[in-house]
Amino acid sequence: MTTSFYVRLAGPLQSWAGASVTGNIVHTELEPTRSGLVGLLAGACGYYRGEWPSWLDDLVFIVRNDNRGMLTDDFQTINPPTVEKEFKRGLSIALGRSIRAKDALTHTPAGPTKKGARTAVITRTYIANGEFLVQITSNEHVDQIREALKNPVFTSYLGRKAFAPTFPFVLGEGSPAALAKIPVYRPHDRSGAPSARLQLKHLAPGVPPLAEITTVPTVRSRGEWLDAVRSMLNPL
Repeated sequence: MTTSFYVRLAGPLQSWAGASVTGNIVHTELEPTRSGLVGLLAGACGYYRGEWPSWLDDLVFIVRNDNRGMLTDDFQTINPPTVEKEFKRGLSIALGRSIRAKDALTHTPAGPTKKGARTAVITRTYIANGEFLVQITSNEHVDQIREALKNPVFTSYLGRKAFAPTFPFVLGEGSPAALAKIPVYRPHDRSGAPSARLQLKHLAPGVPPLAEITTVPTVRSRGEWLDAVRSMLNPL
């Protein structure tokens, strides 16, 4: 019988590697990405960036969008680069090398000058107050995933190290069918509707993301929600 693991990605802020227009404008995707989820689990297993085994890239994820949240912009400033950094960056560009290469610097155009200083203003877009349920499925590495989620080697975060997940993060393990049965928490829904339609995003290796709509029950309190999760999933 196939076993799936469930985590809840929720917190004040999340960021999932969206398109970068320039070094100054970095957007997040609207929901967790496959690469971000693989990295999250790889960190929990104790692997460093780019050094994890190939089986992690073969995992199947399904992301359930319980609360899309809202997009918020964060404005940051970067101090003036040193002469050496300017030289290396200019040389990389002149040679036609990718400015995203491992040994190259991020190309961040400088802002207005002030007394010789060239600070740059960076705009980053984050997801505020979003909530996503993620199903993780593997037929061959159940024990490794269970141990990683139960006792993570590196701290799990929501796309950036500053963005810690709120409780509960690890929900447990159970049937793949539980993803469509766990209720969605809707405290401010005045309609009293017993169910809601949510988007599921299938993130499988080697194929484009596939979206579908499913109907799940609703609850008005987090206590009811936790009771439902406990009844469907086994704790790790």
